[in-house]
Amino acid sequence: MKRSQRFFKKVSFHYQDLLKERIASVWSNVIKVIIEPRIGERVLDVGNGGVRRFYPPQTFFYVGTDFSLEMLKKGEDRTYYRVCGDAINLPFKQGGFNTILYFYLLHHLAQASTEATTEAVKKALREGFLCLKTGGNVIIAETCIPSLLEKMERAFFSILKIFLFFTGQPEIFLFSTETLTRILTQCGYKQIKTWEISTEEESPWAWVPISIVFSHLKIPRWTNPSRCVIFEIRN
Repeated sequence: MKRSQRFFKKVSFHYQDLLKERIASVWSNVIKVIIEPRIGERVLDVGNGGVRRFYPPQTFFYVGTDFSLEMLKKGEDRTYYRVCGDAINLPFKQGGFNTILYFYLLHHLAQASTEATTEAVKKALREGFLCLKTGGNVIIAETCIPSLLEKMERAFFSILKIFLFFTGQPEIFLFSTETLTRILTQCGYKQIKTWEISTEEESPWAWVPISIVFSHLKIPRWTNPSRCVIFEIRN
């Protein structure tokens, strides 16, 4: 956790620009068509990194929370409330929000083992469940990988951790869509919808970052096995 905090403190000065560039190139239509119409009146954006991504007209109360105080301070938008807090121990009362957002957060909850990582993700999702009003929804965006690659990632997780440590990166673990769906079901969510975000309008030879963690490490889009998947879940 401390290494993740140090990393995000380090990248906080340019994180906003990286995110705005990604939203402008890929997400603008997705936000308008899929996400904003599904956002409720009272919103909790967990791990928002100091950035408010969504401005649906029906939302009158928006809270962004992040464990990095530096990230929250760097955010230029003053149209929402910012609270420093941990995703697995949210400092909010039960049933206070219509919509909970988790955007590219869950893979950052990696722990010492894959089992502990799964439990941390479950705890975060259950925390969100407690904050949700009856009839509310949770919207998740995650970078997902094929099931076979996830099995390989689990098998070589200790080696991956060593690599991330010596390159100064925070620990991450990418799930498959199938695993995240199973975790959501185990957390008590029943109505689950998914959308895989297409980037067909981009050239297959466009150079894209593997993730925001490795923002300077880019590969041709056609070689990237990961896909952005949006989940909508209702309680």
